[in-house]
Amino acid sequence: MNALVRTALPIIQTRFIQAALVVDGNELHQAPVAKALTRAGVDRVEAVRDGSSAMDALRNQDWDVVLLDLDVQDITGMQLVDMLADRGSKAGVVIMSSHPCRILHAAGSYASSRGLNVIAALRKPLDPQVIRDVVDEFAVKQAAGLSSHPQVPATLPEFTAEELRNALLTQEIKPYFQPQHSASTGEVRGAEVLARWHRADGTVLGPAAFLPAFERAGLMECLTNYMLSCAFETMVSDAHGSDRLLAVNVPATVARSTHWAQSIADLASVAGVDPRRVVIEITEDGGAICNAALSGAVTQLRLRGFQCAIDDFGSGDSSLDRLMCVPFNEIKINRSMLQQAREHAHARSVLASIIAMGRQLVATVVAEGIEDDEDLQLVRNLGCQVTQGFLHGRPMSRAAYLRYLLRSDNV
Repeated sequence: MNALVRTALPIIQTRFIQAALVVDGNELHQAPVAKALTRAGVDRVEAVRDGSSAMDALRNQDWDVVLLDLDVQDITGMQLVDMLADRGSKAGVVIMSSHPCRILHAAGSYASSRGLNVIAALRKPLDPQVIRDVVDEFAVKQAAGLSSHPQVPATLPEFTAEELRNALLTQEIKPYFQPQHSASTGEVRGAEVLARWHRADGTVLGPAAFLPAFERAGLMECLTNYMLSCAFETMVSDAHGSDRLLAVNVPATVARSTHWAQSIADLASVAGVDPRRVVIEITEDGGAICNAALSGAVTQLRLRGFQCAIDDFGSGDSSLDRLMCVPFNEIKINRSMLQQAREHAHARSVLASIIAMGRQLVATVVAEGIEDDEDLQLVRNLGCQVTQGFLHGRPMSRAAYLRYLLRSDNV
């Protein structure tokens, strides 16, 4: 950081970070942390060692920054996290611990889930320069109005069943395609088909805005069959892509019978589509109660030649129990698992184990959320066969996807 910026930061901190509380049961660690905060430009720094003093300090004053050790005399840092959350604290929170990274990471995740503004989770002993850098970064964000405090989601729009049916009938809901590539060769494998709603007023809604409405209206099967029809139509349009696959999300609550599975096989047959080019991705819903019916539906699809994937493995109801019960031949790892693996050794170990298990139990492992070459190298080294994410391309219209395929063929 250049001298001009370093000189300016204490001015920012004097205005936005005036008071910091250090809760640390180890006096030998507490003193250098407090000193680093003072040198970072924090006007008033208070340090306490025991839980009762910490609770008094949190009750009696609002703090701009709280540095919180998980091991405190007569209480744990987790109880203090709850206290901060119950009080609706807006402080920037730094979690500290000499415990393994898994515990530190879990504590930070819990604090964030309670609505706290967790700005760092750091292993002890802390380097004073790291403390100053964390406070500097937080001060700059506060000055710019860029606090990392979780945003409250906007209220989802309300749609009537008639509006939803009309969106399907008028084809306002359109298929978008996010490419998938071979991790080893880089060749295009195909794409996942995603829904976007192009409203008459010109707005475009992502699935998070309208899927709950389809579910409430009991229209998820209608939407699913519509998206499958769009995928089949696109496959027929891709005259040169005889080996390319398209993957379509299907809720476990829809794939509930062999009758439904056969209806999809019939739909593909009428469209003239080879079912071996279709991946049915069963999403992470429905609960364990769906697994028995799901096993029948997926078995029927597999007998008819379809590929079947367990989507977002490790999230929601996409559990090991479902993987054991249902004859999937593809496992899909979601982006959140990759995001954690980027930063935490234990998450990388979990990811490596899932990929190894997936390759042993099923034919193909797909990783979502590949954002850069480092992500690609990580999953490739762990044995993942297929990748999907912004590194390859964002979800795109049908016309753009067909152009993407054409360009890939000419490389």
